[in-house]
Amino acid sequence: MTERQSPPTERVVQVLNLFADHPDRRWTLTGVAEALGLTKATCLGILGVLTDAGFATRDDAKTYGLGPALLRLGWAAETGLASLDVVRPHMARLYDRVGMPCVLVSVHQDHLVVVDRIGPIGPADQRDLVGDRFPFTPPLGLVNVAWADDATVDAWLARTPLAPIGVGEETTRDLVRAARAHGYLVERRVGAAGTPNVLLANLIGSDLPPAVVKELLGHLPPTDWSEYVRELPADDAAEIDLWCVCAPVYDRRGHQRYTLTLMGDTTPVPAGEIRARAAELVAAAQAASASLGARPN
Repeated sequence: MTERQSPPTERVVQVLNLFADHPDRRWTLTGVAEALGLTKATCLGILGVLTDAGFATRDDAKTYGLGPALLRLGWAAETGLASLDVVRPHMARLYDRVGMPCVLVSVHQDHLVVVDRIGPIGPADQRDLVGDRFPFTPPLGLVNVAWADDATVDAWLARTPLAPIGVGEETTRDLVRAARAHGYLVERRVGAAGTPNVLLANLIGSDLPPAVVKELLGHLPPTDWSEYVRELPADDAAEIDLWCVCAPVYDRRGHQRYTLTLMGDTTPVPAGEIRARAAELVAAAQAASASLGARPN
């Protein structure tokens, strides 16, 4: 089948992309024509239709820019399944390159929700995970808030913790700063269950009576964030019992929309290899963010 193209439609798309690439700039008719290599007559017709439809604005100085009707389209795409659809291909490519299971988590109505995953989480994996929900309450959710704004971090820390936290807020904030500086956060195995957060999540998600769960939560050892690696060893050969590596996916407002995680198999992994995997993860997360309309930092 011959692929059909519409040059007039392509020119409209060119104009919209030009405005989107420079959202803070106003364009004259001449500027648009020169930037796109089009005639003024062609641009004038396109700009007139876009302005009438609300996809562009025209001010008294006869300059043009993005219009309010695009907000409705952006909101519809961002809040619908489209956002997940555009992130999933980046997640799949990451899995193909690295060969490690990938998990995608979002915060929704005060809960952490597993929205997608690729690959088995361990040889005895029997759970789908997708759709699992956990309270977005300390100590759960550190990697889902680390790259959010400070007000969101403050609100998360202000919640009554599910289990005791044995360190002060400043220690937690130091960990958040380290995650932001690196663009990723490494979590290592520190117990038979994997990490304290895994033990906590499994307990909350169990079928035990709520009264029993509440009682058991009070007996968990205080969280000290020892599972998180603030700095990888400078020696590339130094090994870490890797549990996972996490990185943020941002939306067009610059908010942390998802947390993309590479799951390890808890075997010792050299620091140099972890750095390489983290670089792949960050690249995939940045590409997914760009697909959601996030602007490069």
